[in-house]
Amino acid sequence: MVTDHIHELEVEESEEYISRSEKKRRSTAIQKIGEELASFPISAIRSFNLPPALLQEYEELHKITKHEAKRRKMQYIGKMLREVDIEPIRARIEEVQEGKAAVAADFHHLERLRERLIQGDKEAMDAVLELYPDVDIQKLRQLVRNTKKEMEKQKPLKSSKLLFRYLRELEQG
Repeated sequence: MVTDHIHELEVEESEEYISRSEKKRRSTAIQKIGEELASFPISAIRSFNLPPALLQEYEELHKITKHEAKRRKMQYIGKMLREVDIEPIRARIEEVQEGKAAVAADFHHLERLRERLIQGDKEAMDAVLELYPDVDIQKLRQLVRNTKKEMEKQKPLKSSKLLFRYLRELEQG
């Protein structure tokens, strides 16, 4: 009898003790990952290689319109996620978000470059010529000139959009 009690103590010590608070924090973190994943379109969610049952739950979630029903479905998805290795999902979410941030940064860079060209910044023109050796300088100057004219006449900025597209084409190579 005493040996049974000692054996039970050894088993308890060898198992990792997790407090209720820690379990709750982990559960909340998994729930947040589930919610982040739910914010993606269903076509993107399919690329995450989720178990079929979990993917089906996300597909159903995207069809639900009522708030309370969505909340309950998210709770259930969170429960299912606790049984799945969450690290590959978390890594994929970060990868996608970093890609979106990079695209946004490129977009803002091109917008600033376009504005500097329109303002007649000589350094911006030199930078474009240096960065993009295959640039059609005549086309670039024409787009800048047309944009300035449209701004002066307060017309729709068609040329400004064309200038941005041209810069984006140069950036993409």
